[in-house]
Amino acid sequence: MSSTSVQVELATVAHHVKDDGEYHMSLPAARIETISEIENVPELAAAVSPRSKARAAALMGTIACVSFLNTFSSGTLTVALPAIAAELQLPNNLLLWPASVYALALSCTLLLLGAIADIVGNRPIFLLGTLLYTAWTLAVSLAQTSNQLIIFRTFQGISMSFCMPTAVSIITTSFPSGRTRNIRFAVFGGGSPLGFAVGLVLGGVLVQVSNWRTAYYMATGISAATFVLAWFTLPKSTTSSNVRHRLLHEFDWVGVVSASVSLALLSYIFAELTYSGNVMKEPHNIVLLVVAVLLMPFFVFWIRRQERLGRPAILPSNIWGRGAFTIVCITVFLVWCWFNAFGYWATLYFQETQQLNALQAALRFLPMVVVGLLTNIVAGLVMDRVSAGTLVLIGGLLSAVSPLLFAVQSPDWMYWAAGFPAMCLCVVSMDLLFNISNLVITSSFPSKDQALAGGVFNTVTQLGNSIGPAITAIIASAVTDAELGKSEPNQSYATLSGYRSAFWACFAVAVVSAVISAVGLRKVGKVGMKKDV
Repeated sequence: MSSTSVQVELATVAHHVKDDGEYHMSLPAARIETISEIENVPELAAAVSPRSKARAAALMGTIACVSFLNTFSSGTLTVALPAIAAELQLPNNLLLWPASVYALALSCTLLLLGAIADIVGNRPIFLLGTLLYTAWTLAVSLAQTSNQLIIFRTFQGISMSFCMPTAVSIITTSFPSGRTRNIRFAVFGGGSPLGFAVGLVLGGVLVQVSNWRTAYYMATGISAATFVLAWFTLPKSTTSSNVRHRLLHEFDWVGVVSASVSLALLSYIFAELTYSGNVMKEPHNIVLLVVAVLLMPFFVFWIRRQERLGRPAILPSNIWGRGAFTIVCITVFLVWCWFNAFGYWATLYFQETQQLNALQAALRFLPMVVVGLLTNIVAGLVMDRVSAGTLVLIGGLLSAVSPLLFAVQSPDWMYWAAGFPAMCLCVVSMDLLFNISNLVITSSFPSKDQALAGGVFNTVTQLGNSIGPAITAIIASAVTDAELGKSEPNQSYATLSGYRSAFWACFAVAVVSAVISAVGLRKVGKVGMKKDV
């Protein structure tokens, strides 16, 4: 009997309480201090029924559904945006806002919700998140104006921030370290490419045969089912009786607000830059940027002040003293920067340069999904056998080939010559890094801090999602304008040159991220190995 199966049936075989994220239980012959020891207790192993495996599978299905839903909407928007814009009369200057506001809202609330979850408990925060996500996804389905769509997408992003940090902590406290936990993180990571793919293909099909709203009705149903599953499968949270006191008096609200506002303003500025570099000439954007930048040193000052006075700090400075976690955050930021930008420019390349329709473009992304799922499976099986530094280096260099192929290919090249291998390779680095990063978090922080660490990690990914497209958009726009400024400008060639410059930028960042991660994680070893207790 596996320790995973044992853990999910704890309530039926022994009295248990949750203390700092670890399970303790009273048994006649032994005292269990951590999940890792469960498998060594014959009395407990013998008492567990076979259906515990089904409950473990149901728990992981619940967690994977959240990862699936997080990217499903993005996939749908990628191909359905023209139809949505036409129906809701979305102006050109707000064309990408339905996607941007989701990432913006998610990134600036992850830190807050991660910290609150460490006080309140994973179960109530996760359940509330899935319930809210269901409601706001239904609202998106019923949106009648462009303003309603943007507002509802914003609340969708906030709702998802309840779920993502807690998901990492739930996996950690529910499954023992070693291959069991590795595979669970791989399943969690696998939901992301699968969600994007289903949304991408389904959105393209439904735009042709029905309408875009149908996809969001389906997402509403999946989210509602996830809430029901979570209600029955999530481990019970045992919280202290003074939660209200801790939230009011032991929570760093000033730190949370300053960090969240700064992140929100920066995300907004970078989202604006994605459309045009000229937006920074607007006075209100200059003011917002200045405020966002000034909040950064204030946040650092405030954290140091809190620590000097012995008061709670939302993001203790020693969190960055864990070298592996710091390297992971830097690498994740860079990888998500170039990967999200690559997807954005690849979509434009297919539809604008090669003149493909939405469904044809969507189908060309399918290899990325298949390889992403396979990468997560392989990651779950090899992370306890191959060092993290080796894995991220191999994955990083393989994925760097993708933007390189798009940068050098000609529009008349066959899809199989460049597009297909690029779509196959681009996702390898991201999926390997996602799995390794989650294991680094679980090994670097005690259980009581893992939701916060997960919030930091996911905040970094969302910042990368916002900044990558913005920076490459500035580069592409500058190159395009330079080509159009020549004596005999060619609009098609100028646009293609801009796309190529963006792909070259993605390639450069991909190589840098591979080198940083390989060097920084070279001493980490095999992150997926089981710990002896």
